[in-house]
Amino acid sequence: MVELKPYEECYKESVRETCIITGPAAARDNKTVRAWLLASFCDYYIEQEPENCFVLADRNNEAMGYIICAENYKEFKKVYLKKYVKAARRQGGFYAGLRTAVAIIPLAFYAKKYPAHLHIDIRPYYQRQGWGRKLMDRLLDHLRQKKVKGLILIVGKSNKQAISFYKKYGFKEVSNFFGFVAMGVDLNDD
Repeated sequence: MVELKPYEECYKESVRETCIITGPAAARDNKTVRAWLLASFCDYYIEQEPENCFVLADRNNEAMGYIICAENYKEFKKVYLKKYVKAARRQGGFYAGLRTAVAIIPLAFYAKKYPAHLHIDIRPYYQRQGWGRKLMDRLLDHLRQKKVKGLILIVGKSNKQAISFYKKYGFKEVSNFFGFVAMGVDLNDD
């Protein structure tokens, strides 16, 4: 049994583990891939904007899933480039640092209309049980309360199930590039 909770520091290692488990298989054994994955899609959010992060906590108080968000691209970019690209390079080498720097480029094109962006991951055992919907509902309500005007995400073009899920929340495809789709939603349309 899991429960939806606001992120707290006690979840840090299990959130990082969930990121690795749900990421590319190479992240489990390859320090370059692991450094890139954690720097690009996890650590900034839980360290710099924990108030915009929510977890699925199991009975052992471990995160089995999460939704994490940066609410303002300009502020995110300042810290991310300064701290997390360097961390990836230090932990995984030049290539990890380069991949981490490049990971945010697509977000820059849409930052004016969609200043916030998210990442969502759920461990396989808890997928297809409605937890993604609950996480998304919680984050969208949270961002609307904060008057954030738009939210974007990047998803693999072949991930039809995820694209369909996001469309149910009003996300629209704004761009296709290199096998990925950028999807945005205006949070002021309500």
